[in-house]
Amino acid sequence: MKDTRHIKSAFVAIVLTAMAMAAIVIVSRRSGPELLLTQATAAPVAGEPGRVAVFLNVVNRGGPDRIVAVRSIAAQRARLDSTVADAGLPIPGDATAALEPDGAHIRMDGVGGSLDDGRMIPVTLRFETAGEISTRARLVAPTRRGDAGSFGLFGLGDICRVGDGEPVPGISLAVREDGDGWIVEVQAENFTFAPDLADTAHVPGTGHGHLYVGGLKLQRLYQPTARIGALPPGTHEVRVTLNSNDHRAFVVGEQPVTAVATIVAR
Repeated sequence: MKDTRHIKSAFVAIVLTAMAMAAIVIVSRRSGPELLLTQATAAPVAGEPGRVAVFLNVVNRGGPDRIVAVRSIAAQRARLDSTVADAGLPIPGDATAALEPDGAHIRMDGVGGSLDDGRMIPVTLRFETAGEISTRARLVAPTRRGDAGSFGLFGLGDICRVGDGEPVPGISLAVREDGDGWIVEVQAENFTFAPDLADTAHVPGTGHGHLYVGGLKLQRLYQPTARIGALPPGTHEVRVTLNSNDHRAFVVGEQPVTAVATIVAR
């Protein structure tokens, strides 16, 4: 009987140890990033021979990560194009971030061969935690460089100047912790969030916001509150711009209508 009890005790200990190890593995997988690259396109930049801008979505169903580098055998040089994220582009947990024309994106120079619609351009992104993930971006019609960069804004986007007699929008921003993420609260003046008018012609004093972290576009704001998920350790710039219904950034005189806050993630 004594030996039997010892055998049973040893068996129970082994089972419990195995269960504990399994639980640890499951928790580890949930805390790490689970990434998917979707909707990748590549657009030649008009007037800049050999230059191509790549846009795509990064779908993350896990913990936070960061894009730290990019490469492509189709280009002589490839890099992340962002004015604020020297350490890479942060990808929040449980979120979809977008490399888009009016935000951080991939810049390729020295792309040879035909740049006709339909060609597939291979591109590999390197993430701080997840490592390398590859996809192919389909060439589409050329894009042009807008004026947003001249006003300290991101990417290739364009601006919407507030005309004489039109409502002059203003914006301020507050960010507060919320569990493992942050709540962003926008205070807008002389401006109405108008989700029903998205993608339509410009109407003075109406539109939506664009939310960025580290220059990477997270979402459009059709209401004054949004949530950012967990971020990789470091200091991150949070920026919101007010935009017209056709997505151009509002500018008053020479000043863009934008507000900035800083998040420190540990």
